[in-house]
Amino acid sequence: MSSSINISILAIFILPSLFFFLPRTIIAMLEPNSPKLLKNACIGYTKSWNSSFCLEIMKSNPQIVLAKDLLHLTLAIIETGLINAIKTQIYMEEENILESRRALDQCHNLYHHIIGVYKGALIHVEKQKLYDVAGAEFSIAANNAEYCENWLNIHDIIDTHISSGNKVIKYLSLSGYNAVNDLMIADWIAKRI
Repeated sequence: MSSSINISILAIFILPSLFFFLPRTIIAMLEPNSPKLLKNACIGYTKSWNSSFCLEIMKSNPQIVLAKDLLHLTLAIIETGLINAIKTQIYMEEENILESRRALDQCHNLYHHIIGVYKGALIHVEKQKLYDVAGAEFSIAANNAEYCENWLNIHDIIDTHISSGNKVIKYLSLSGYNAVNDLMIADWIAKRI
């Protein structure tokens, strides 16, 4: 009795997510190197999400645009995010404004963590195929970029370079989250066929 209830509860939560992700994943498996890969990666979850801006970020990197499948798209997003995070962190290290030191130190620490989770995601996707772990790492990176932006706002700091870095990391991270979830489902389907 209790095992059938557990299976029913599990089905209630898993089936809706499969119906949402499955069509995207099947398209990605059948049409590799398709513009639909980028479009699917840029599907947003909130009203403030700007899919056009997301596509603009994605299309600004030839490595992302030329990704031949979900795996290569995910890896390209990780590498692009890592490069952007390092550039933003270096910029923060070079800033010497005393009034903003505390916020910059907090952001610097958050970016140190973002870089670490991106490196972890690279290993988890490329070598270990731990896509669920990589998805969590993308979420952490997006949250840390948001926390950095909040630190700037709390301290009334307007720095377009850091805010732009935060926005790019947030969009790359959430797009990477979408791509790695599609990759996880595609991998699961491929193993079952």
